[in-house]
Amino acid sequence: MNIYEHTYIAVPEANKKDIEQIEKKIEEILVKNSGKIHKTEDWGLRSLSYPIKKNNKGYYRNVYFEGNKDAVKEIESFEKYEDKIIKYLSMKLKNLPKEDSELAKEKN
Repeated sequence: MNIYEHTYIAVPEANKKDIEQIEKKIEEILVKNSGKIHKTEDWGLRSLSYPIKKNNKGYYRNVYFEGNKDAVKEIESFEKYEDKIIKYLSMKLKNLPKEDSELAKEKN
């Protein structure tokens, strides 16, 4: 299994329930593919550098998980058609970070 960092941006109108549903679906996909979530970070509502799908702000979430490439493909396929998500990115990491990211620290 590989370690991945997955960041997605939800529409600014997304409420806590919407975010919970998205993360529940991500967790279901990972469990189905023998993976698991290690850590989730809430980066909050932030301004975008440029408008994406007519949005100037977005709600950022970051997820560190263990999984395989099929799980990543399935998560990205789900997010591609989820109307609450405007952008996403997955990156393969060598190791799980020991401490929170700067954006997570900034929010606290």
